[in-house]
Amino acid sequence: MALVLEHQSADVDDQAKALAGWQQRYEQLGRGRFQGSARQVVMAGGTVLRESTNRQLREQIRPPSDCLVLAIPLSVAPGSVFAGRPLDADALMIISGHDEYDLVAAGELDLLALSVDRRRLDSMLTPHEIEWLAQAERQRRWALAADTAGAVRGELLAVCKAAERGAPGAVIDLENESALIGATLAHMVALAMSGGSAERSDAGIPRRADSRLRVVKRAIEFIRANLQEDIGIPEICTAACASRRSLQYCFEEFLHTTPQAYLRALRLNEARRRLKQQADQPITLLACTMGFSSASHFTRHYRLMFNELPSQTQRLGGEGTTKD
Repeated sequence: MALVLEHQSADVDDQAKALAGWQQRYEQLGRGRFQGSARQVVMAGGTVLRESTNRQLREQIRPPSDCLVLAIPLSVAPGSVFAGRPLDADALMIISGHDEYDLVAAGELDLLALSVDRRRLDSMLTPHEIEWLAQAERQRRWALAADTAGAVRGELLAVCKAAERGAPGAVIDLENESALIGATLAHMVALAMSGGSAERSDAGIPRRADSRLRVVKRAIEFIRANLQEDIGIPEICTAACASRRSLQYCFEEFLHTTPQAYLRALRLNEARRRLKQQADQPITLLACTMGFSSASHFTRHYRLMFNELPSQTQRLGGEGTTKD
C-alpha cells in the first residue's frame, strides 16, 4: 500500500517542513508572494516526491540519516546552484542523509526525487551499481545527456502519474508496489551509468571556486549570528576574510544577489518569523531590532519582499499558510 501526502504553502518556513524527517531551512531572496507545494508517494523502502517553489530561494537541506536521494529538475531557472555548482535541467543530484547541502533556486524550481532506504540498497542494486552510486554520492552532482535526463524524469513521473488518483492522505494500491522502489532506482542508476560519465561530471568544485564558496559561507555565518547588530559591509568583509570587491563577486556568483541585499533579505525573513510567532509585537520595535532606520522603511521593504504588510502577517498569525 502507498500513502499519498500533499502539502501546499504560502510561506517558506512552512514549505521547509513539507518533507517528513528532513532537516531544512529556506530563505526567500526574491520579491513576491511565495507559493510552494510538495507531493509524496510513500512506499515500502522509499518515497517518490515532487516539490515546486516559485521564488528565488536559498535552501539548506538534509534528508533523514538512513536515506539516499536521487533528484532531478523537471524545470529550473537559469543560474540555480546546487552544492556550489551550476544546477541545470540535466543534472542528477545525489543527496545523502549524512550531509547538509546548499541549493540556490534562481527562480521557479520544480524537482522530482526518489528517496530510498540505504539499508536496502544491497537488495535493489548489483555490486557494480552500488559502487557507481557511492562514487556519484561523493561527487554530489552527475551530469547527464539530455535524452538520459529525460528518461530519468520519465521514470519518476510514471510513479507520480500512477498515484494521481490518490487524494491527499489516501492509501492506495499500486501495481507491483512491492518492487516499485527497487525497480525505479535500478532503472535510474542504469540510465545514469550509461548516459553520464566521470568525464562529463564535476569531480568536485574547482579549487578557486571552492575558496570563493568558503568566503560566502563565512559571510553568511557572520550575518546570521549578528542580524540584530549594527553591522555593514566592512564588518562582513572582515569576517569573510575578503575585500569588498571580492565579497561582492562571490555573492553574485553563488547567490545571485549582493551582500547588502542578502543581509536585508535575512533580516526580513527573521522579522516575518517573529511576526508569526508574536502577533502582539510592535512593528516599530521589530523594525529597530532588525536594523531598519524606521517603521516605514521596514514596511516598504517588507511589502516588496513578501507582497503583504507586516500587519497582515500579524493578523494571519501563521494560520492559513498550509494546506495538507
